[in-house]
Amino acid sequence: KMENRPKMEKNDELDEIFVDRNEPADKKVLVEILKPLVTIDSEGVISFSNEYNKLKESKKVLVYLLCKKAMCIRGIEGINEPSKESEVIEKVMVSKSTAKNALYTLYKTLVKREGEGYIIPNYNLIKTKKLLSEENKN
Repeated sequence: KMENRPKMEKNDELDEIFVDRNEPADKKVLVEILKPLVTIDSEGVISFSNEYNKLKESKKVLVYLLCKKAMCIRGIEGINEPSKESEVIEKVMVSKSTAKNALYTLYKTLVKREGEGYIIPNYNLIKTKKLLSEENKN
């Protein structure tokens, strides 16, 4: 029985600034972000839509990282979520400076280094969605 254990404060003010590293990805948000932009086949091949092509180059980097997250959740063989800078440059077809700028400067609050590569942590999905939707066209 757990009645005797001290109750955790339900609304700890600190909850607003702490994030859970293990927070599961909100698949619904992931789909809302990616659906207009890409399709992914069972082998992890990404097809980009016209909407995707209208995005700023740096935002395409975020979209790619989200695609990798979706593929990992789906369990596509041989796909690891973290993306190296070189992979981003190759797959997103952006310049090295654009990739660096996106990963290290523009979106450093959204993107996190993990091992050899970069991911967008699950707790940043909503923020990423806002960012990608607020100025969709540029």
